[in-house]
Amino acid sequence: MDKYSRTTIREFMSPSNIGSIENASGVGHIADNADAVELTVYIAVEGGRITDMKYRIAGCTALIATLSVLSREVLGKTVEDAFTLDMAYVSRLLDGLPESKWRCAGYALQALQMAVSDYRSRVQ
Repeated sequence: MDKYSRTTIREFMSPSNIGSIENASGVGHIADNADAVELTVYIAVEGGRITDMKYRIAGCTALIATLSVLSREVLGKTVEDAFTLDMAYVSRLLDGLPESKWRCAGYALQALQMAVSDYRSRVQ
């Protein structure tokens, strides 16, 4: 059985930044019935930097914890930097995430990348 770090459990039990952003700069949505996941990521961008990230989620412990840390980690990052974050980086933010949970937690990064892509399509 996979064991979660204390950081992961803390993020899951008290997640940051759940909600939505009215008039978001970019939105990414994923629904996967096979993994019982549905999430939407909203970002606000000013001057090419992410100023806010919120999300709506139905998913597992790993996904909720990942979204929680990401919602704080991306603040102040350029959209390019946020787009290139990977699971190894996120796992370190969570003090280790079992690799068997990376697939589900990866939905958070995919939704963030979709939100960044949506933002880019709006400003072109």
